[in-house]
Amino acid sequence: MCRCQGRIEDGAIERARAALDADVDIVDLACRASTPLAADAVGCMREAPLLGERAASDAPLRFFPAREYAAGGVKAAPRLAALVAMAQLPEPPPVDAVSYDSQGRVAVLGAGPEAMAWAQRLQGKADARLQVTVFAEDESPLEASSPRQVPVHRARQVSVSGWLGAFRVAWTPANAVDASTCTGCGACITACSSDAIVRDGVSAYVDAARCNDKRRCIEVCEAGAIDFSFAPRTATFDLVLDLAEVPRLTMPHPPQGYFAPGGDVLKCAEAALEMTELVGEFEKPRFFDYQASLCAHARNRIEGCSRCIDTCSTSAIEADGDGVRVAPYLCMGCGACASVCPTGAMRYNYPAVPEVGARLRAALQAWQAVDRTAPTVVLHGAAQARTLQVAAETDPLPDDVLPLAVHDGASIGPDLILYALCAGAARVVVWQSDEAPATYLASAQRAAGFATAVLQGLGLDTDGARARAVSGDVDTLWAALAGPVPAALGEAARFHPQKDKRTTLEMCFEHLVKLAGATPPAPLPLPSGSPYGTVEIDGDRCTLCKSCVGACPSKALTETPEALQLRFREASCVQCGLCVATCPEDALSLTARLNLSPEARQPTVLHEDPPCTCVRCGQPFGSSAAVGRIAERLAGNPHFASPEQRRRLQMCGDCRVVDMMSPAAGRSELSVLDH
Repeated sequence: MCRCQGRIEDGAIERARAALDADVDIVDLACRASTPLAADAVGCMREAPLLGERAASDAPLRFFPAREYAAGGVKAAPRLAALVAMAQLPEPPPVDAVSYDSQGRVAVLGAGPEAMAWAQRLQGKADARLQVTVFAEDESPLEASSPRQVPVHRARQVSVSGWLGAFRVAWTPANAVDASTCTGCGACITACSSDAIVRDGVSAYVDAARCNDKRRCIEVCEAGAIDFSFAPRTATFDLVLDLAEVPRLTMPHPPQGYFAPGGDVLKCAEAALEMTELVGEFEKPRFFDYQASLCAHARNRIEGCSRCIDTCSTSAIEADGDGVRVAPYLCMGCGACASVCPTGAMRYNYPAVPEVGARLRAALQAWQAVDRTAPTVVLHGAAQARTLQVAAETDPLPDDVLPLAVHDGASIGPDLILYALCAGAARVVVWQSDEAPATYLASAQRAAGFATAVLQGLGLDTDGARARAVSGDVDTLWAALAGPVPAALGEAARFHPQKDKRTTLEMCFEHLVKLAGATPPAPLPLPSGSPYGTVEIDGDRCTLCKSCVGACPSKALTETPEALQLRFREASCVQCGLCVATCPEDALSLTARLNLSPEARQPTVLHEDPPCTCVRCGQPFGSSAAVGRIAERLAGNPHFASPEQRRRLQMCGDCRVVDMMSPAAGRSELSVLDH
């Protein structure tokens, strides 16, 4: 721990060290000393590059923002203790990697002259190992170059898909001459009797308005560069430079390797420079796990939940039958899919919830070991961490604030918000950049709103100030934190958060009920779209067809084989809406609420109907409601005009056949000669 010439006061350091069972060495001007640093972690982010070179062991030093966040006198001691406690924790276990292989094949898309100019600049970087292809999307003349540096396609309807190392460019030729194949020999120009072919810098160009369709040009072209079929084509590239004013890929976070600077010369130059560094093999973490068995996206081609698809800023998630498919090469690791998933089918791994929970628990315990007050925990991403550290250089953090950075703030869901409050935080604020996609803030606000509804329902948050989500700069953050800081909810929880989201939430609910002293509380109202609730049924409409049972992904709806009953376990319901969308009778509706009573964990009868007994043999064969509904719908059918015919609707399948073949039905005994 470096004092940094008194920026961190000795009193704060001593109070923090006394409260922790930690091996902390206190030095001054560590960044200017010449001796190796025999440490595992250093409390300074500003000089991390310099200090990292002076590690005494081969293991890399870890850095934490004590210098930045612990300024401000002795009052910073609780925050300093929390930072040291988090720094003592082991690194999270490594996650699987996703590999990219980029060979430097570049597609430049745009107007011909501009695209050619940037292509030649890229191709001219000898050390970049780039092989550039131009897709000219207008009819502007192309300047001749000798020797020819890049292949050129006159193209229209150009589209792009894929990712770094595997972009697929699809296009339709805009001219009969393939400029990338043409040798520029001029044989076609000589052979054309209508003077429809002219020189076009790097190749030849066919003027379709003057062409007489004799196709002599095809006969004389030994390179096979002329084709009047204009068949769509595709090619694979590693990198794409899109110079169009409107990018082809419009998702908030386009894939790595795709650059769309438009006509901005400076941005084009920056993109060209970055592309030269994207040749070779690269790795990134596989940020997520997906359990298809838990997914509530669809059943039998009927859509239920699509929150991960709607939230993803990279278009990495798409429907795949009853579940979804995630392209790990497109995933940027925001974690928003996991934060909005109601079932826990999508899990974030970088870091996973248990690792973040361990940091929260250690930090809050250390804080309260120094000061019995409860802090305001600010959860944010790595980009906001840098912003906050710069701001803290001149303005110390408010005394009650405890920042905690994760890879991306969009990964913060209701489970972590409620766990932080259960573990001893006074308030929790999820802070995001105002440049983040709007879906990120919306998902964070839903998570905070869910937490607030639970707390208010239990009487633990009268003014709704314990859980917030904000976006903007540091001043916006401080404005959101204005006002008195409440005390902690009560005794800190002792449980650890789990990978399974609903398990963590249920442990939080149990702890909050204990703090509220309400056993069992009445069902708590929740905002629409919350992942907990009940199913309401219109008994007059329901025929117990049980389509909803087959559609329910969480097995909240079940049937009783020995009785005509529809049963419901409320604690398992994720409010995906598949039952409502599947029901052919429009008999179901959803109500968001949180039922914490023991009965919510047990299956209860949602609807039942006495069986209809056969009027001929007395055996049960279906529900009374279903038989009655069939009779209503067939009331005007000529095949059921007589009382005897209508009576058959009240018979089982066997008796119905026997009755139809009986003499009383107007025919003789069934013969083997009957067809």
